[in-house]
Amino acid sequence: MIEDIIRKSTKDLRNREKARNEAYGRARRARMLSKQAILLLHNGDNEKASANFDEARGLLDEIKTYSEEFPEIGFNDAVEAAKQEYAEARILHGLNSRKEFPSPEALGLQYKDYILGLADVPGELRRQTLDLLRAGDLGAAEANLDQMEAIFLHLTGMEEACLLLKGLRRKLDVVRMVNERTRSEITTEVSRERLRKQLAEFGEKNLE
Repeated sequence: MIEDIIRKSTKDLRNREKARNEAYGRARRARMLSKQAILLLHNGDNEKASANFDEARGLLDEIKTYSEEFPEIGFNDAVEAAKQEYAEARILHGLNSRKEFPSPEALGLQYKDYILGLADVPGELRRQTLDLLRAGDLGAAEANLDQMEAIFLHLTGMEEACLLLKGLRRKLDVVRMVNERTRSEITTEVSRERLRKQLAEFGEKNLE
């Protein structure tokens, strides 16, 4: 009797270890693909970013099959980080391409992973905003800031989420600082642009 139990236990442990290794390897790959997709989006290469999304989504779906048999796999830090990175990348893509937020259901993600990924999006929007400021596109930069502040406002309104989701409060502290710095930089650039226009108008009047 005990020999049979030990044999089955050993088999279960081996299967569990194999599943963990397979799942974690896929999680690392999926996270890397999502990180690369974000860089591709910043560089305007949406086609390659979409290919990364497809591969990452496939890997995350494969991880689900492992976590269905061994639930602890789904709660591993590497797996959760991969889901959040994927959510961040897909949300950024949705905002850039369609000016809307993709739903968790459309991305095949649980709400907790979606929310934690959403909290990282303002950091990427800030990067885009700085590029827009360098290009002199104040209107688009201000529109990005509006999105950043909307994300922060809605997430801070989820008091229960801050208590239940590990790491969300820390992420929101970062978002607050990112938004404040971005608003300051946009305000400075708006003031500079106003001054440039005033100087140009003054110069034109002196030439008359």
